Amino acid sequence: MTSFLRTAVRWVEKPVFPGTSGPAHEAAAVRAFPAAKRLYDIVFSLAGLVALSPAFLLIGALIKIADGGDIFYRQIRIGLQGRPFRICKFRTMVPAAEQVGPFVTKDGDARVTWIGRTLRRTKLDELPQLWNVLTGEMSLVGPRPEVPRYVQHYTAEQRDILRCKPGITDLASLCFRDEEVLLGNADNLEEFYIQQCMPRKLGLNREYAERANLLSDTWIIVRTVCPYWIGVLATYGIILAASFWLSCQLVYDFVPPAVSALQFWREISVVLALQLGCLTWRNQCRGLLSYFSFPELRQVGTALGLATLCLLAWWAAGAGSPPRNFILVDFLLSVSLLSGFRVLLRRWRERSAGEEDASVDPPSRVGIIGAGSTGAKLALELIAKKKFGRVIVAFFDDDSQKWQKRIHEVPVVGMPECLLDGWSGKLDEVVIAMPSAPAERIRELDQLLRQTGLRFYTVSCPIKFWGRQQTT
Repeated sequence: MTSFLRTAVRWVEKPVFPGTSGPAHEAAAVRAFPAAKRLYDIVFSLAGLVALSPAFLLIGALIKIADGGDIFYRQIRIGLQGRPFRICKFRTMVPAAEQVGPFVTKDGDARVTWIGRTLRRTKLDELPQLWNVLTGEMSLVGPRPEVPRYVQHYTAEQRDILRCKPGITDLASLCFRDEEVLLGNADNLEEFYIQQCMPRKLGLNREYAERANLLSDTWIIVRTVCPYWIGVLATYGIILAASFWLSCQLVYDFVPPAVSALQFWREISVVLALQLGCLTWRNQCRGLLSYFSFPELRQVGTALGLATLCLLAWWAAGAGSPPRNFILVDFLLSVSLLSGFRVLLRRWRERSAGEEDASVDPPSRVGIIGAGSTGAKLALELIAKKKFGRVIVAFFDDDSQKWQKRIHEVPVVGMPECLLDGWSGKLDEVVIAMPSAPAERIRELDQLLRQTGLRFYTVSCPIKFWGRQQTT
């Protein structure tokens, strides 16, 4: 059994990087990757290669059409126990791209081909790594492998992650899904990546390694395949379908209407498609559902109102179904149910977070560090009271689940360290709205903001006082 487990984790006798070998490390590797995980990888990677073979052919043809170059891109990465291996991807950049630029890319990088942009946005460029999983060099879920030059920057503590088999996706991949956008304004791309992004990725990887199991692996895979906006659309779809059904019951006095099943499904499909399309148009798929107030209510009402007008026009054009009274009832119910659901989520978030109400009187162009209840309420106060002559430009938060989302129509750009990534020129002052943050983190933010040269304040008084403590 021991020899089988060692084979399953592809134990390496001679690691390239020091500090990753020895009997203790071998035992840890065996425990970390049991036979069940290896079997899981084999079954699903093989199934994926077979099921997705038509997609491989189509993507390969499109890459060839784009510039006639190679279909696949192979690169040396550092794997289990510091052993180098060749990772395989669909090629998304021009040939010899690494010779004319850094290993990491930012949004709008000219080296990325037109088909490459689509592949990167959808993560389809990673599909060939299913072969790496099948051969045992990688796992479906595990820390993303880095190139040797970046691994050289690992601290002794960070090198512990090399005891885990690398994977196609992981927690860091989910949190840094829009990494190219985060790097978009960096003056020195690699320096910002190594100093700010990579340590956070490694921290998330260690968090995964401590709690890894097949259930969490499955959940990470689902979240990788289905990004946040798909989950929001699915949630909205369920609520709107419930509104449609309840409207039927109310309009027809709880007596099933005399319509065929085909007509029923046709009507609900048209209604849901219009409603979801309008909600997407109003950016309601990017916002965090648990942040809901008048700005979001206005957007939801506008979107569903537009969908209702389209349905009324369809009815007036002679469709005759669904009837006009049904359309109006469904509008009222859908707005009520969606708003009520989000209000409940907001109340649950506020209760679970236990954050105290506080506020700050920020200056003109404001960045808020802290996208929790305190920061959100501060933003709402400024939105509602325009007489202060101040505008919230962006949120910055340590919680990666909030990155690239919107709170009260204000974008959550990324981590606070993004202020070093070109954002200091877009702000006048910064507000630290993290009343429950550890003192050590506040000191780190203090040092960070001093580097930017921006004036910054810390929330310290109730919202009515607009008290603030200047720290520069």
